[in-house]
Amino acid sequence: MVILSYRSPYLRRKLSTNKKNNDGTLTRIELPNILPEIFEIILRYIYSGKLSLKEIDPTNIIKLLVAANELSLQELATYI
Repeated sequence: MVILSYRSPYLRRKLSTNKKNNDGTLTRIELPNILPEIFEIILRYIYSGKLSLKEIDPTNIIKLLVAANELSLQELATYI
């Protein structure tokens, strides 16, 4: 949670306002405009700081750019 908050202002806002359920777990954060496979790529980037566009299907690059913008990942958006 700390890494996600540090790397993404969007996720920082979402996580800071996210309430806990009765069992102590955080409520679910939904990102309806981001496909799971795109979010997986973003998570790998957030945690490793690395991304090879050669390994990504060309049809997903635009989706990745849109998701990077939505999550306020300026460094990733600029790289793409």
